[in-house]
Amino acid sequence: MKIVYITNDAFGHGGVARMLSVKTAVLAQKYGHQVVIISSSFFDRTFYTFDPSITIKPLPFSPKLAVESLFYFKKLKKEIKLLNPDIVVICDNGIKGYLMCFLDLNVPVVFECHAIDIIPIMNKPKHHFSIMHFVLKKLVDVAVKRVDKLVVLSQAQADFLKFKNAVIVPNPAWSGPVAKASLNSNKVIAVGRLIESKGYERMIRIWKSIYEMYPDWILDIYGDGNQKEHLIDVVSKYKLNGVVSFKESDADIGQAFSQHAFMLHASYYESFPLVIMEAMSFGLPVIAFDCPVGPRNIIKNNNDGFLINDFDDEAFVAKIKLLINDVSLRQDMGAKAYENIKRFDLDAIVDKWNMLFYSLVDVNLR
Repeated sequence: MKIVYITNDAFGHGGVARMLSVKTAVLAQKYGHQVVIISSSFFDRTFYTFDPSITIKPLPFSPKLAVESLFYFKKLKKEIKLLNPDIVVICDNGIKGYLMCFLDLNVPVVFECHAIDIIPIMNKPKHHFSIMHFVLKKLVDVAVKRVDKLVVLSQAQADFLKFKNAVIVPNPAWSGPVAKASLNSNKVIAVGRLIESKGYERMIRIWKSIYEMYPDWILDIYGDGNQKEHLIDVVSKYKLNGVVSFKESDADIGQAFSQHAFMLHASYYESFPLVIMEAMSFGLPVIAFDCPVGPRNIIKNNNDGFLINDFDDEAFVAKIKLLINDVSLRQDMGAKAYENIKRFDLDAIVDKWNMLFYSLVDVNLR
């Protein structure tokens, strides 16, 4: 079977690119599918390693060039026709991705939704947010009804977005069985893009309270993004230089996880945070805000980590203190994290995708 994925970015270090590199490798190696990825942005090389059999075709899209944008969908449809796939999967969760649902491609189309909403949920003027959200939500509602299958990562995501009849296929834990971290260090880790929605400013504010009680504990933040300079200023403002440090993104972050005691996650919203899964695969307990909607689908509260009521900074601080003071507790929770994450087995989840693809192709052939 030939499968064509369409994504905004197969070259960067976002979650969709990570999942594409993992899932397409299994689809190619285990099931023998031919996979082509059309990416609307590209660089000299991919951040994550893709299976050598996977073809990545850049098809540039520049929203700043209005005329060129108008022709993008025509070029995309032509490219897909030339590839002659058995099935198309749209993994672009921006406005452009939803507009792709209106293309008549004459093959089964799956929309794979990784987003929690089409526009950010925070820091918008109320009237602007209401009007824009209404218009874009209408676009989403119409768009997803045009595809053959809508796939979401959890029932909570489907409920939050009010998607009916969506198929639920969670992201897999791709790291596989690895050695558990000892959790004996005095360092805590956070991982993700340095953007507003990830909540690093409130995480740094929380760490200021931790530093006042435990000055020898360190917070390492791995990631890149447009908020980096601002966050460096926030660290300086709180006089946490040398206590909170920023590290470059690393496609193979396993070594970093193994050197830390536990992980923090402070996002304002998430669909299915991959970094939590990866931390748990190394046996790290995770403390996360119970934001809409992703962390609650992975962390088992008070078992392999802690879910904190959103915006309750004091409770977040209290749980950090608890794990700092109780080595045996964090090792017990880390051991449970290491076992619990196996429920997102890579082969089992990609098998669900394989069965979904065949069900659509078989129906299309009748």
